[in-house]
Amino acid sequence: MGPETLIVKQFRRVSPSRYTAMQTCLLREAWNASGNEPLLPPSPVAELGSVVHRLLEAAARGQLDDGGNGKIQATWEALISQAEKKMSKLALRKYQVPLCKSIPDFEVRKLRAYHRAAEIAHDVFLMKDGLHKRSSEPIGFELWVESNDGLVGGYIDRVMLTKDGVILSDFKSGAILDFGTEECSGEIKREYKEQLKLYAALYRLKCGTWPIRLEVIPLQGSPAEVAFEREESERLLAEASIFLQFSNQRIAKVQNGDAEITSLASPKAVHCRFCLFRPACQAYWSARQMNLEEKWPADVRGFLKEMTRLRNKKVCLRILQKDSSSSTCVTVRNLTDCADRHPLLDIIKTGNWVAIYGLRYDYHSSDYIETQNTVIFGED
Repeated sequence: MGPETLIVKQFRRVSPSRYTAMQTCLLREAWNASGNEPLLPPSPVAELGSVVHRLLEAAARGQLDDGGNGKIQATWEALISQAEKKMSKLALRKYQVPLCKSIPDFEVRKLRAYHRAAEIAHDVFLMKDGLHKRSSEPIGFELWVESNDGLVGGYIDRVMLTKDGVILSDFKSGAILDFGTEECSGEIKREYKEQLKLYAALYRLKCGTWPIRLEVIPLQGSPAEVAFEREESERLLAEASIFLQFSNQRIAKVQNGDAEITSLASPKAVHCRFCLFRPACQAYWSARQMNLEEKWPADVRGFLKEMTRLRNKKVCLRILQKDSSSSTCVTVRNLTDCADRHPLLDIIKTGNWVAIYGLRYDYHSSDYIETQNTVIFGED
């Protein structure tokens, strides 16, 4: 029941969409790119985001005709069905099905996806004639671009030709603005800006010309422009190539036994909050103990002191947490007493070491409470 041993491989290429994430925490991206299955369930909103992106891809390929609602709805329902069928087969994810129940604003997100897909489908329909048909420039949707050395590459969501020049667009299903810090509050997220700037440099390599505009297109609202300078984009592309090579050198040291795998990690509360591999990351727990003031994920680990089964088919655990300086006992309430949901509850005994991830902290009771993303692991 403990976290499986994860493999780490070197990167073959860095995508503009993942470059910032690699800089944020190399270990997380290496685990993800190496084909490891997540140890924690991805957010159902993230799954819906993938569905939305596939719907927009279908529109971009001309598979939704001219954007009529009937074709869009049929494609949406098929994509949702495929996603939920896959999720239902996974122990970590089947409790998130159906998505319409686990995502409070599901219908709002669906309608926004319909609207944007219809716009794209209509644009593709018009591209069959006129300016786009006569153009010799590589334009359209899902255009592949890469650096001369092949180390940086990815697909541009949309390349549109206007009378003034080419516009590169990237579609996003979630929030595009960053409100995390005062310095960047209300600005387009850093990763989105770097992604498009890299695409600008890659497009120039492929086509010999620079785009006149970069923009992020959310599901709702007008496109948001990303300002860029050519020299900055070229520098960013060179840095990405160098960073990939340096990253692979660091990974090689881990593979050869010359460095600990924790040397690849960059544990911070803001980095670890959405990491699906943190049950396997010792650097995460070490950082938590050294930086108690940060807002870490609501995870708990320690020795099982007491387990109480309630009549409402819920379980209450008392966990004794120990670190180098003190010991505290915390309560985890409302755990579902079901072997299918938490098989470890039928195995663990008082004194066993356990770790529980994906909880919610109740500030009124100072207890932890189960969420749909809660997972229990046993640890050696």
